[in-house]
Order: sequence, then structure tokens, then C-alpha cells
Amino acid sequence: MTTTEPIESHAVHSQRMLDHAAEMIEQGDRLQASEKIWGAAAHRVKQIAAERNWPNTSHTDGWSIIQYLRRQTGNRRIVDLFGSANDAHQNFYEDRMLLDGLTDKLEGTRELLALLDDAHRTLPSDLPMPDDRHYRNRHA
Repeated sequence: MTTTEPIESHAVHSQRMLDHAAEMIEQGDRLQASEKIWGAAAHRVKQIAAERNWPNTSHTDGWSIIQYLRRQTGNRRIVDLFGSANDAHQNFYEDRMLLDGLTDKLEGTRELLALLDDAHRTLPSDLPMPDDRHYRNRHA
């Protein structure tokens, strides 16, 4: 049996990945820590998109949503921190970051999740989907 929705919520996945990333850093596993950091950020964006009925089917959609939330909140830090989590994702393939750098990425992702949660909680519940032209063209 397959389903289009995960068995557990994106919020649960996000927190679990964040916790797992911290464990992987403690164990010295840079690759798994990197991917879990990214996963925590990506799943939190998926959660917000799902709860607001915004399409989010690709990496590009996630970035469109992040840019939109930045514009709606005026908080540039959202984009910077999502970019930092994305750097961790890239590190999964390149393995160039030291554990100290990944610890910084983990802390930044914790901050990002708090900012995203705050934006999701305080922005109007009927906020329309991102207004990015390319996003709208993909999901018209």
C-alpha cells in the first residue's frame, strides 16, 4: 500500500532529523549529520506548505516558499539560514566540512525552524501561495 502523505507528519520528521543530526555530529559522522540537517529544514518547509495547501514538489518549490516567507516577514535571515542548511546538503556529496562547521549549520537550522514556525504562526492563515512567477507557472 502506498500513500501520498507520510505516515508521520513533516513536523515529526523535521524534529527527528534535527535530533539525529546532533547524534551524528557527536559520533563524528559528517555525511549523515549533513543530510539530516538538510532534511530537518526541508521537512519544515514541507509542513508549512502542506498546512497552507501550497504545492511543494521540488527543491525549487522549497526555495520559492522560503523567498516568499522572507518577503512576507521582512526577515532576510530565513533565506540565509535555509542556504546554510542547503550547504549541509551539498556537503553530503562532497564531505568537505569539519564537525565544527556542521555544528554551526545545526545551530543555524534550529534558528531557521524557530523563524519558520514563528512566520507560519503569525502570517495570515489565508495567505495565498507564493507569488513567484515560475512557482505559479509550475502549479497553475
